[in-house]
Amino acid sequence: MLPLGILSSKKAVILRIALAYKYPFLGIVSHFMNLFFYTKFKTYLNRMIMKNFTLLLLLIATVTITGCKKDKDEDAGGIVGKWYLHSYINIVYTNGKVTDQNSQTASDRSNYIEFKSNGTAADNEGDQFSYKINGTQLILKDLEDGEDELYEIRKINNSELVIFNELVQQAGSDQIKYTTETTFKK
Repeated sequence: MLPLGILSSKKAVILRIALAYKYPFLGIVSHFMNLFFYTKFKTYLNRMIMKNFTLLLLLIATVTITGCKKDKDEDAGGIVGKWYLHSYINIVYTNGKVTDQNSQTASDRSNYIEFKSNGTAADNEGDQFSYKINGTQLILKDLEDGEDELYEIRKINNSELVIFNELVQQAGSDQIKYTTETTFKK
């Protein structure tokens, strides 16, 4: 006999009443079996819900902890060291249109810039700079003439540094924009 708990509540009540009149003992047994199976099912259901809820909380905690880990490639102090020129791309725009473009890959490691931890830098030609990093901006100040050059750091990791520079000038009625993207390797 099926437990009456799986029937709709109206049908279960009617069936219980009918069984109780014809077989009084069977109605009581059916009632207790229904109560027993319902209690067991409810306990099983509660355990499964708690088990899955615990697993869900554990999964959320794991994702949160591993998702907040700092990238090892994005090291703020990663600019310190000797960076060798690898390649560059120069593009000249006149009134928004490309008028000149050239690129070159270095054939040797003779051109470099060395960033020191004290905020100074020097290149292979003996020029001295002070530098400052502000977010993704690299500000190089030539120590001879005191002129600042602003670069955008597009990529920096343990082996590669990519910086971008833009200069806009007005020549008569023409607006000329010079852009340079330079890639260095350690």
